[in-house]
Amino acid sequence: MLNTHTHTLPSYIKHYLESLKLTAPIGSFELVEQLQQQHLATFSFSSINAMQGIYLSLEAESLFERLVTKRQGGYCFEHNRIMYLVLEALGYDVRPALARVMLNGRADNPRTHRVTLLCFGEKTYTIEVGFGVKAPIIPIEIDRSQIVIEGVNQYQVTCSEGLVTIAQNVPEAIALYQIDLAQVFESDCEVGHFYSHQHPDAAFVNNLVVSRIEDGQRYLIRNNCFIYTNEQTDTQTEQVIADVTQLRTLLTRYFGVQASDTYLTHAFDKVQTRMASKA
Repeated sequence: MLNTHTHTLPSYIKHYLESLKLTAPIGSFELVEQLQQQHLATFSFSSINAMQGIYLSLEAESLFERLVTKRQGGYCFEHNRIMYLVLEALGYDVRPALARVMLNGRADNPRTHRVTLLCFGEKTYTIEVGFGVKAPIIPIEIDRSQIVIEGVNQYQVTCSEGLVTIAQNVPEAIALYQIDLAQVFESDCEVGHFYSHQHPDAAFVNNLVVSRIEDGQRYLIRNNCFIYTNEQTDTQTEQVIADVTQLRTLLTRYFGVQASDTYLTHAFDKVQTRMASKA
């Protein structure tokens, strides 16, 4: 059993592992796959904290306390750091990397996405748990240009001069992000993290985004809209979020995210103010 091999791990990593239903042996690729899928199903992506104007520490104990124990949710610099720390503690060969998010179609976006790279069996994979509702739920090999299929989803990997671009749904591919394979230190990630949740123009400072992925079902809150997608039945439903009470109900029912009334009100009011200014 997994627990018989984890007695020397920090308590916050043991607590994390115990919160998941892991059955594969430590050191196996199957365990990595289980970790990725169960993390995405258990710990929601959320920008609620990033909208508050407070500093979010990436120090390990604070990070695990916020996302795992208190279930407050987080974004890439939080989720993917957790995955990196867990895999590293379990003895896997991992390193962080930075990427440009490409969803808006621009090639000059700053590198404000953190990913975890895993070297296993002489191959390199992305282990992604911090890209919101569009996150792949399987490791994706990035050593060569190829198409990777997962259920109804197809991912196009394009390699070129130290850069790897991952796009979704070929042939009408939408570029998700471009990974820079240059060496990255935690201090580099700290810079991107600081911008992403402190700069007044940063996306997650201004937009309410919450998501979770489980069993082919993708749940998303984007500002004042709740979107549910079922990949197995190829159906999608949307509903407008009218008030904070409805927002809290959705967060509890579909995302398992805990947030104070003050935080939720601040986030929802910010969304309403921005939408009114654009009307």
